[in-house]
Amino acid sequence: MLTIAHLSDPHLDLSPERTRRLAAVLRQVDTLPRVDALLVSGDLADHGLAEEYAEFFAELPSEIPWLVTAGNHDLTGPLTDALSAAGMTPSSNAVLHLDGLSIIGLDSHTDGRDDGLLNTTAVDFAREHIRAAPGPVVVMLHHPPVPIGHHIVDEHFALTNPDDLESLIRENPNVIAVFTGHVHAAFTTTFAGVPVLGSPGIVSTMRLGSRADPIANFDAMPGFALHTIDGQNIRTVFHYLHPKDL
Repeated sequence: MLTIAHLSDPHLDLSPERTRRLAAVLRQVDTLPRVDALLVSGDLADHGLAEEYAEFFAELPSEIPWLVTAGNHDLTGPLTDALSAAGMTPSSNAVLHLDGLSIIGLDSHTDGRDDGLLNTTAVDFAREHIRAAPGPVVVMLHHPPVPIGHHIVDEHFALTNPDDLESLIRENPNVIAVFTGHVHAAFTTTFAGVPVLGSPGIVSTMRLGSRADPIANFDAMPGFALHTIDGQNIRTVFHYLHPKDL
């Protein structure tokens, strides 16, 4: 059995407030009795600046393995440079191997665009590592492969080639779930016969209602998803901080 903390969308911008929110979530993760891995599904930085990535990676714990993916606010060059500086492979697609489980992080972003695309490099990377995996596989990417019921997200921020991901999943029955972020809200659904599990946002929470203005609530408490994986079975609980935790 594995316990995985799944965070998303810290959007660090060098402001104390956003750093404080990420640090508070990581403190909550640290209080858990067991965490086998830490995942962050995109929008690590708000402007893709080297200084923002340096701050982000400095916050990550050193005692547990972690995997990150890029979001629409991230920039490839500065992010891969920061990964290299952190001692990781400077690649926007990566794999984390745990005890019998492989988590494949795919880059669904294109610099300067809000919508998502799994390009040929990402699809080929996924296919190769899914087929080579010794056991179950979880795929993590920033952009959800399904509509989530919000007109702005679904019309302008969606993954534009979900069929490619669907083909990968249906061709490989060892894929047991998809983890995503991007929409700053916890959500669950199914896609290609497997669960899609979206983590809450750290920087803000998307407001209820497709026409809400403003779209985001920056005063809402940050949260994260805690996935417990036992073979092919996944249990997910969404945790939210209390104001006193910030």
